[in-house]
Amino acid sequence: MNSSMKVQGDSALSERFEVAFNNIHHVLKQLNPHEYQDAFMKLLSISSRKHHFIQSFYGDLKQFAKLRNALVHEKLQTDTYIATPNEEIVLQIEKIARQLSAPPKVMKIATKTVVTLQSTHSIEYVIKTMATSSYNQFPIYQDHQFSFLLTEGALTNWLARHIKDGQINLTKSTADELKGYEDEHNVSFVSKNMNILELEDLFEQFFQQKRKLEAVIVTENGSSNERPLGIITPWDLIEIDLLHL
Repeated sequence: MNSSMKVQGDSALSERFEVAFNNIHHVLKQLNPHEYQDAFMKLLSISSRKHHFIQSFYGDLKQFAKLRNALVHEKLQTDTYIATPNEEIVLQIEKIARQLSAPPKVMKIATKTVVTLQSTHSIEYVIKTMATSSYNQFPIYQDHQFSFLLTEGALTNWLARHIKDGQINLTKSTADELKGYEDEHNVSFVSKNMNILELEDLFEQFFQQKRKLEAVIVTENGSSNERPLGIITPWDLIEIDLLHL
């Protein structure tokens, strides 16, 4: 390979690096529309504090920002760079750019088996379901409309209030009665097309309002009268760190 061909190849790698870097910078600007300062590292620091997914790329992107400064601000002349990224680095930043431009959908981290109960189910049926399930949150529906989120605590409170002479009469008692023994839980419904960055923003909104988002139920279009496709709790956000591996 002669020197001119090598220079052209190096230039092409540098340009690909710049394109990927600029795409990432654009995503960071979109995630922080109210930030007056749009410097890359400023936006990266803010975004990584809000988004686990971006935090997982923080170390690489910080190094890429240094390399980008060398490429752009220390250019000797048109199409001539003082530093050139190798192909492995270019492929890596292009992969990150793709992942940030099209983040994974929420179903990637959702628990896809959602055990639901009807408000008309007997409490005996509820007890048996909870006893054989590994989950501790159960959406209760009245017909096809979400009614409330049932936890083991509400069932325990109901049982305690209905003990008489060492026995509990379950006759004619239904799941709907448990609603009065359940604390109010903040539940949101989202579309299966929501991405994980938008999901993290949703949790952050509740946090800023000093409210805890207990569960996110994923449906086709984000409606509370649709069949649940998955459920996400705050613990599931930990899985976001693993999505780019």
